[in-house]
Amino acid sequence: MIRKFRFSKFIFLLCVYSFSGTLFSEDLKTQETLDKPKDKIAQSKDENLKVDAQDSSETKQEEEVGLKKEELNLKKKNDMVIPIQFGFFIDGYYNASLNRPDSKELSYTTQATRTNEYNINLAYLDAKVDTDKYRGRFAVQYGTSVVANYSGEGTTGKTSNETSIRNMQEAYGGVRLGKSTWLDAGIYFGHLGYESWISHDNFVYTRAFSLDYVPYYVSGARLSGKITDKLSYQLHLNNGYQVVSDNNKDVSGGFRLEWNPLHNLMFRWNTFIGNEQPTTTPKETRYYNNFIAEWKLSQRLILASSFDVAYQERASREDLVYTPEGPIYLRRDGTAFRQTYVGNLWFAYRFLPDWRIGVRLERYLDREQMIVVTNTKDGFQTSGATATLDYHPDPAILVRFTYQYRRSMDSIYPHENNTSKLDRMFIFSLSLKI
Repeated sequence: MIRKFRFSKFIFLLCVYSFSGTLFSEDLKTQETLDKPKDKIAQSKDENLKVDAQDSSETKQEEEVGLKKEELNLKKKNDMVIPIQFGFFIDGYYNASLNRPDSKELSYTTQATRTNEYNINLAYLDAKVDTDKYRGRFAVQYGTSVVANYSGEGTTGKTSNETSIRNMQEAYGGVRLGKSTWLDAGIYFGHLGYESWISHDNFVYTRAFSLDYVPYYVSGARLSGKITDKLSYQLHLNNGYQVVSDNNKDVSGGFRLEWNPLHNLMFRWNTFIGNEQPTTTPKETRYYNNFIAEWKLSQRLILASSFDVAYQERASREDLVYTPEGPIYLRRDGTAFRQTYVGNLWFAYRFLPDWRIGVRLERYLDREQMIVVTNTKDGFQTSGATATLDYHPDPAILVRFTYQYRRSMDSIYPHENNTSKLDRMFIFSLSLKI
């Protein structure tokens, strides 16, 4: 019993001693901390701050390096991505011709050529690339205006892709040579004239005679750039006058000068020089000059005009002249030039946000049939007036109502089963451009 009591007492004292020893050691540590000099404490704090600052600077450096690597990777990725833009256009029309030709085909025009039926004037799909270093466009097309415009292409070449040329609206590539200098080569739109082949871009739905008888497209190379901030240029070297496959051994060319003295005023001078006769016929060089002025009076009102002068050498002193008795040859005193004169005036006024009216007046004089062959006494001497009412609710949608009146000196326009001096028509069209 006594032994048991002593043993339990021993255990109790051992526990008390252990507990008191722990408390004592903690008190000693606290006292040592209190007894440490202040400069040592400050020194330890400074060392800790230096370590933390060093760690943070290393972390920042690692973050900056990571950001730079990410930027370089983004630049590489952006350089590898080619910015291709795809587009779509369709222009459908119904031409209610008052002449009602038996063949349903209009003459002396390339636009809305089928009468009294709904048809597609032009439809295309395109892909464009435009960067600071290079650019290009490839477009395939279909429509009645395509067939009309490519009627002059030859069909004798074996490897010139003549059968598929009409389905290529444009196929060119370009490279930047300087700050504002570009070199393009391939098949591309012609530079003569004010109106575009794309009806969506014009004030009037149909095209003026002066546009139907200058190249809608050419094949070759062009150099373009700026001389000053207000003066730009284009130099062209082409196969010919609206041909891809050349019909002779000569090379054609021309230039464009455009001057913008004010932000709303533009003057343009376009030229073309070249021989357009086949190799088997005598050479006749053509000189074509096209002068354009555009004045944007306001956001609602635009005025534009153009004047064309064309000359073509005669191959011989004998000239074919059409008389009521039939064609005869007349001998000239010299090999003077044939001449053609053309004048156009456009007026466009947006009287409501979604509504616009466009008017065109035109006069075409080609008495000696230098460009337009009619096989008549007075040749192609025609005047015309066209008005178009546009409903434009969205930049991509254009609904148009057009009336066109033209009158020729000779009876040249198909009229039922005969011909007439007058050509009148109403045209409804709807186009979508994306």
